[in-house]
Amino acid sequence: MSMTMVMRRLKQDFTVHGFRSAFRNWASEETSFAREVAEQALAHIIENAVERA
Repeated sequence: MSMTMVMRRLKQDFTVHGFRSAFRNWASEETSFAREVAEQALAHIIENAVERA
């Protein structure tokens, strides 16, 4: 929602649909950060109990 509000304030005529997916792809393909770090950057909770442990 934050990105959407920025786009509205800048009066841009496009949406941020797919931003999360694009970020995750970039993080996994172009950086050496662990999956958990990328998820934390997106403020997502790791749902899988085994991975979370």
